[in-house]
Amino acid sequence: MKNKKILVLLKFYKGELNPFDASTLECALNTESRDITILTMAPSSVYENFKGLTRLGVKGVFISDSAFAGSDTLATSKVLATAIEKINPDVVFCGRQSVDGDTGQIPPQVAKRLGFKLITSVMRLNGNIAVKRNGEEIVVNDKTVISFEKSYTLRFPSIFSKIKEVETWDNKVLGIDCNECGLEGSPTKVIKAYESTVGRRYCEFVTYDKLDALINEALNLDKEERKVIGEKTDSVYYVGGALKQAKTICDNPIEITFNGKTAEELSREILDKNAKIVLFSDEDEIKVLASQVAVILNTGLCADCTSLRVDNGQFIMTRPALGGNVTADIICKTTPALATVRTTKKQGYSVIFGVGNGAIERLNEIEDLAKKYNAEVCASRKVVDSGILPYEKQVGLTGRTIAPKVYVTFGISGAVQHTSAIEGAVRIIAINEDKNARIFDYADYGIIKKL
Repeated sequence: MKNKKILVLLKFYKGELNPFDASTLECALNTESRDITILTMAPSSVYENFKGLTRLGVKGVFISDSAFAGSDTLATSKVLATAIEKINPDVVFCGRQSVDGDTGQIPPQVAKRLGFKLITSVMRLNGNIAVKRNGEEIVVNDKTVISFEKSYTLRFPSIFSKIKEVETWDNKVLGIDCNECGLEGSPTKVIKAYESTVGRRYCEFVTYDKLDALINEALNLDKEERKVIGEKTDSVYYVGGALKQAKTICDNPIEITFNGKTAEELSREILDKNAKIVLFSDEDEIKVLASQVAVILNTGLCADCTSLRVDNGQFIMTRPALGGNVTADIICKTTPALATVRTTKKQGYSVIFGVGNGAIERLNEIEDLAKKYNAEVCASRKVVDSGILPYEKQVGLTGRTIAPKVYVTFGISGAVQHTSAIEGAVRIIAINEDKNARIFDYADYGIIKKL
C-alpha cells in the first residue's frame, strides 16, 4: 500500500466527521502512502472542518453544489463515482456506514459504478492484505473499494503542520445530469418523520433479587404470534430470509433464489419477472447485492426496514433515520421498489444477556451468571466497537435482531438502534442505574441498580 494512490471517502454529520470514516482515514495514514486524497460531498458549512484534516499530510477535494442537496444513496454514489473517476486512484477507502443513515449502501454502489472489486468488513490492513471482521485475509489489488469497520482512533495533527488548500468542485466541474442527482435524481423519498414508539412496553420496577424468578417465569411463557392486519398488494418478490416480512404486505410472496447469483444475474431476473417490489434479507452478502442491483436497475433501495405496509395502494417502507432519533416513512418513486428488511436470525438460546457500556467492568460476572441459564452474552454497539466482544455478538440496527423468550440488559441505555432489534423478545428485563434510561420504556421489568 505504501506506493498506492489512495482515496478516502469522508462524510460529516452535524459538522463532525463520521467515526467510521475517521477510523478509515487513520488506517490510510498507517499505510504510509505518500499520495492520499480525502474526498467529501457536503454543504459549505463543513468546509473549514474538512480543510483542517489536510494538516495530516493529505490532499483534499471538497464537493459542494446546491444541485446535490437531498441526494439519497443512489444519487450520492453517482456524484462520488464521477469525482473518483477524475481522481483515478488505485484504491478507494471508505467507512462501512454513516452514523446518521446506517445504510452501508455507498461502498457497494460506488464499487459497482466504478467497476471496482469490493472488500467489506475490513478491520485492518497488513501491508496489502485486508483482514476482515471474521478473520479472513484478502489480497488487495488495484481498482478496489475497501469498506472498513471502526477499528482505529484518528491521530491529532502535529503542532507544526500547516493547512493545505483544497480543491472545490461543483457540478460545473463534474457535469452530472441534474436528473441523476439531488432530490430530482433520488428515487427514494421521506414522506413522514416522527418519534418512534414501536416496541414500547409498560415497565414494572422491581428489586434485583427478583431477577431469577422473572427469568424462570419467562421461560415458561408461550410466544404469541402477532396477527398482521392491513392492506395487501398482489405481488411481492423476496430474496433470502425475508418471507415473514413479505407476508405482511402480500399473501403469496414469490421467492427469487439467491444461490450465489451476481447482481447482474439477479437484476435480469427481476426485470424478466416484471417485479414491482423486491425485498432482501439483511445478511451482509445479500445487502451488498441489493445495493448493487439498485445501481444496475437505477432504482431506489430503502435499507434496514423495520416494517412495511401498503396504504391506498402505495408501498411504504419504515426505518430508523437520523442516527435513530426518529422513524421515517419512505416511498420509492421508481420501479421496482427495493428494500432490505430486518430479519430475526435463528438462535438456539431462550435467554440472552445484553451488555452495554455501563456494565463493561462487570462483564466477567455477567458471563458467569449467564452460565446458570445457558444464556448467550451479546452486546450493544459501543461494546463491540471497543473490541471487548466480537461484532457477531452485537444486537441492534447494525447487528443482529433477536427474539428470545427473555432478554436481560445490563447497562444498556436503550438507543433506538438497539431497541429496534429486540422487539421480538417475549419478555425484556432491563438493569440500569439511571432511572430515566430509555431502555425502561421498552422493558417489561426494570431494575435500578449500579453495575
